[in-house]
Amino acid sequence: MKRLLFTAAAAAMLVSVCVLGSCAVGEAHVEYTLSEDGTHYIVSGVTGDIRGLTKLEVPETYGEEGSLLPVTEIGDEAFFRCTRLVEAKIPQTIERIGVRAFARCSFSEFVIPDGVKVIDDGAFGMCDNLKEITVPESVETLAVRAFYACSSLQKAVIKAQITVLDRYTLYNTVPSQGGNVYMHSSLTQVYLPATLEKIEISALYGNPVTDIYFAGSESAWNTLYFYELVEKEGKEDEYEEKVYEKSKVLGSAKVHLNAEF
Repeated sequence: MKRLLFTAAAAAMLVSVCVLGSCAVGEAHVEYTLSEDGTHYIVSGVTGDIRGLTKLEVPETYGEEGSLLPVTEIGDEAFFRCTRLVEAKIPQTIERIGVRAFARCSFSEFVIPDGVKVIDDGAFGMCDNLKEITVPESVETLAVRAFYACSSLQKAVIKAQITVLDRYTLYNTVPSQGGNVYMHSSLTQVYLPATLEKIEISALYGNPVTDIYFAGSESAWNTLYFYELVEKEGKEDEYEEKVYEKSKVLGSAKVHLNAEF
């Protein structure tokens, strides 16, 4: 069951022909889908001309008058490649941000509200204008590639009480159009929770990190380690952790212990 909420105000329907190679921008509609159990709504995507979606504000509730239900999910690829989306707000009711939900969007800031429990694979990947992000304590799952290749990201604050910073979370080595790999990143400050026990080596790769703020103690930092999963010799599909020295991964980055944030 699908219903339409609104028409993007910035996208008036123009029926004129393309002039000088520039086509008219049409209307964009945000879709809401009722969950299978009928208890909540999911923001499921955009219909019409996605170029017309420049601003987004998801409501806390949606539905027929007199039978409103909470909106609790941003669905998989709901706003994927909405490259003109420069402003987006989601409510406290949202519990999950789906796979590539906001990948390739153009906002420079995004507030993840307390209440979000899952940030799924690539949820904010390749958001080239995103400058700062805070992952709230409510987040229980911060999946792989969550902020992959966000080339303008300068500061990442992870308050989520997670134990593992997984693969490519803040990875920032991307291929050029010619296929040659190059570094393109601005991330210098990373804030990590005291609960963190290990970091996959690709999680921070490609960033010029100068300062790491760790909320835990010196002993907690000493036990935290960087690792990579490698296949066991002679055993197909069986893996073990290869551990790396922090100094070889972090280089000259300064570590601040017992940090408050």
